[in-house]
Amino acid sequence: MYAFFVVYPFIFGALGYFLVNFIDEQSDNPTWGKMVAMLLVLMTSYVFGAVTGFTLLDDKDDKVLMSLKITPISTKMYVLVKILIGYVFGFIATLIIVFATGFLADSSIWMILLITIIASMQAPFIALVVNSIAQNKVEGFVIMKATGMTLILPAVAFFYTDWKEFFFIIAPGFWPARMIQMEIMPSEVFNIDYNLPIIGYFLLGMTYNLIVAFLLFKVYTKKSNI
Repeated sequence: MYAFFVVYPFIFGALGYFLVNFIDEQSDNPTWGKMVAMLLVLMTSYVFGAVTGFTLLDDKDDKVLMSLKITPISTKMYVLVKILIGYVFGFIATLIIVFATGFLADSSIWMILLITIIASMQAPFIALVVNSIAQNKVEGFVIMKATGMTLILPAVAFFYTDWKEFFFIIAPGFWPARMIQMEIMPSEVFNIDYNLPIIGYFLLGMTYNLIVAFLLFKVYTKKSNI
């Protein structure tokens, strides 16, 4: 898993670099390339979350979590460290995607960091959703495919700039996608009906993701009896 974590960011970064440049060369509208880059940003942490979730399911099937109960190592801490590693690698990979594609070249480094921090929250979200519901790796694969639909919601939310956008907040990728949209789109194109600053989306998004992650972790630990 960790070998995959090390190699994957550079593969995805190279893909993003060539794909976005190709789209920019073929299209007169630079927004298309930026939207593709945004989708790559959302997909990156999702993949890390899916892989982390499957390794936790593997640990459950192989009785690793049960074995840890008779060791000095805290089982909950073991799970938290795995999830944290998935988040950290997701953060690094997302940064690589952002800089490789250059679609946020006009944004400040602080804004890029805020977008990366909240976009990477998809990793623990997906990992915990899969493990909170699935009983085994087969069910986990089905649930992982179902949660992939959450990647579509941020793209649909692009077309809503009023209160209806909050129908899409269930998707953790909504918050970074909206922040990216506010960064890449001119104000005359992206004109939201109310004045919620970009930092507001960050704070609301982090609060939402942390609360959901905490609740999912409680469900997972109770279900797994750890």
